[in-house]
Amino acid sequence: MRQSRPITESGHLIGVAASDDREWFLIAIDPRIEDLHGARFRDAQDAERMARRIYARETGQSIGAELPR
Repeated sequence: MRQSRPITESGHLIGVAASDDREWFLIAIDPRIEDLHGARFRDAQDAERMARRIYARETGQSIGAELPR
């Protein structure tokens, strides 16, 4: 069964973590995380963490305590 989880930052949808029954992959919505589009991850949290980290780097924001661990 496929699952998906939206990834937001500061109220903006930046991507979606989706599963294909074996692993999670990232669908980039925001062009600033486009390099991650299609990247595979162990779980949705890893995809979200990486998307937020790259988004923060590209926008000059800090990646504070709002990141799930």
